Amino acid sequence: MSASQPLGRRDRKRLQTMEQLARTAAALFEAHGYEAVTMEQIAATADVAKGTLYNHFPVKEAVLAHWLHLELATNLAMLHDQLETRTGFAEGARFVLDHSADWCETHPDYLAPYLRFRFLGIGIGTELSSSRDSEQLSDIADTFGWLIRRGQTSGEIRDDLDPGRLAIAFHHLYLGSMLRWLADPRLKLRKEFAATVELFLHGAAVPAHVSPKTSPKPRKRNS
Repeated sequence: MSASQPLGRRDRKRLQTMEQLARTAAALFEAHGYEAVTMEQIAATADVAKGTLYNHFPVKEAVLAHWLHLELATNLAMLHDQLETRTGFAEGARFVLDHSADWCETHPDYLAPYLRFRFLGIGIGTELSSSRDSEQLSDIADTFGWLIRRGQTSGEIRDDLDPGRLAIAFHHLYLGSMLRWLADPRLKLRKEFAATVELFLHGAAVPAHVSPKTSPKPRKRNS
């Protein structure tokens, strides 16, 4: 959905090493639980020096984030052909978010540390940006942007707004739904995501053809 520059040999080798480390860590997370696994265990299982692991991933959350981005890239690649047959933004977005909800509900223990890492990394340089190598190729916001641009071309979404800005806005609504679900697991994530699509497309304002409700008058107190 977005073109990327060809990588040189050194960068390809670096990404191969990072993928190996991330997938080794993921196997440990699945076997023992995320919180129980240490960076030392990851290095030992991957048969690399601890310094090598820390050169690529300064913290465990960075390893987790890289693996999640690899998973996301694989999943989005599989979904793309199916998105071509879903013509509207709403249908395409719900299709992607339904798959996201299924994954999130299967891996809830990874989401909180991953989101903390992402939010802490906002505006920070390379010391917390190891996962951005995969993030740049797999961020779901790219898929949202593709759906928005397609909607602008078809006339479904207004085209006087920058599609990149709209994609970021929709991404923030998406993350907000995920955070609400993490805070209250009784919520249905698919339902939260569906509400996100509705809010993005139609806003929170009362439609022009519907009369706004009048505020109830305050009750008079007996003296």
